[in-house]
Amino acid sequence: MKIFKPLNASAVLAAVVCATAAQADVTAAEVWQGWKDYYAQMGQTITAASENMDGDTLVVSDVKFASEMPQGSSEGSIAEVRLQEMGDGTVAVTMSNEIPVVLHSKPTEGEATDAKMTFAHSGMEMLVSGTPESMDYDYSAPEISVAMDEIAVDGSNAPVKMKLTFKGNSGKYHVESTGDRAIVSDIKADSLDIALAGAEPDGGGTFNLAGTVNGLAGQGTMNLPEGVDMKDINAAMQAGMKIDGNLAFADGAYKIEATGPDGDFTADSAGAAGSMRFSMSKDGIAYGGDNGESKMTLTGASMPFPVEATIAQSAFNLAMPVSKSETAMPAAFLVKLVDLKVSDALWNMIDPGTQLPRDPATLIIDISGAVRPLIDLFDPKQTEALAASAADPAASPSPFEVSEAKINQLQIKAVGAELTGSGAVSFDNTSATPKPLGVIELSLTGANKLMDALVAMGLVPEDQIMGARMMMGMFAVPSGEDALTSKIEFKEDGSILANGQTIQPAP
Repeated sequence: MKIFKPLNASAVLAAVVCATAAQADVTAAEVWQGWKDYYAQMGQTITAASENMDGDTLVVSDVKFASEMPQGSSEGSIAEVRLQEMGDGTVAVTMSNEIPVVLHSKPTEGEATDAKMTFAHSGMEMLVSGTPESMDYDYSAPEISVAMDEIAVDGSNAPVKMKLTFKGNSGKYHVESTGDRAIVSDIKADSLDIALAGAEPDGGGTFNLAGTVNGLAGQGTMNLPEGVDMKDINAAMQAGMKIDGNLAFADGAYKIEATGPDGDFTADSAGAAGSMRFSMSKDGIAYGGDNGESKMTLTGASMPFPVEATIAQSAFNLAMPVSKSETAMPAAFLVKLVDLKVSDALWNMIDPGTQLPRDPATLIIDISGAVRPLIDLFDPKQTEALAASAADPAASPSPFEVSEAKINQLQIKAVGAELTGSGAVSFDNTSATPKPLGVIELSLTGANKLMDALVAMGLVPEDQIMGARMMMGMFAVPSGEDALTSKIEFKEDGSILANGQTIQPAP
């Protein structure tokens, strides 16, 4: 019996390996069915004139896909898709080099738009592996492009063309399709060329934009809930739809050339590395980005000299909840422009006597807090009902109830003056008018010197400056040479104090 033990162990190991290999196989038909299932889950229809096996290759001809949304629709076609079984459990996919798509928008208000677009590629290679329930897509393509060939607004052709060309493309997609469909992507492109051209319909002018973004790299995840109509975005989000993605780039530049009644105009811009990010789920949406040093130069027939501007850093972020809730959820807002400089030629036109400091300007507004959505923001019926509930038809009621607001950073610095601030306030929403409770502290330097300079330059009348000084005297106290501070307190009894002095008594 002992002599058979090694043989039995080897047989078991071989069986396990074979079973694993068999489970890792995917066929051409399974890959094609996976595509059809995905588009169906996205609310699209997809059909083919024929699906035939030619040896080891499934040939799908005259593929049509279409979708219908409440305020728009689209349709496109692929002449041929070939899915070749490679004999090792993988499938190689090739398709026609050009894919025409037509987009129709029909908003309830505004102009209807029809756009004809072409998706194209050269030398794209795609290999699919895994199992029907867990597929991996690896692809590469020297070039992938999206071109808008025609666009019509309310039936009238608009003289606008656009083309995006991605070069040096590669990437991976992983798709899990057991229950909810989960997709994880990791894509790269050496560069993106942007071309946009157009003209005024009456011949009044033309414009042309050409730009390049280098070193693109993006990652993303998406979860599509099973058995949900994706045309109803709110229902899909409440059922578990999630999208999360980010895109980084190494640098970029663009040039705009325009003509018009006032002559030619040119704008050149170049920027350093940056990134963008986006997320969306029933818990909220968030969108943001940041960019390194950027430079722009403007020239034109109507401009007496070129204008140059640089900025060291810029950033933006917006995050907020979108689903109706009984409790407040986090929210945030950020705008950041650091060290903005303009050329002396422009300064000399505004301030020929150099009475104003020409230090770089900075704007930072960083606010966070908590808000409670009163409706599902992506439900059209709820938004319409909220609008209809307004006592004043001209007023738009807020879909949010604010419970907390915090100034993480406030900095406004320009022409020798600087305003900074911080603080936090909570709101009691049990009464008809929300009652704030908290403290905000502000600091202002260089204001008096700036106001003196503006009067000396004749830009602001003396009486207006006097009014501004009186207002600052009411809300601020001196804290040094040309420096003021202000402490605004919102008290429990409803009163408001500025530096210990009551500016609004308790009701």
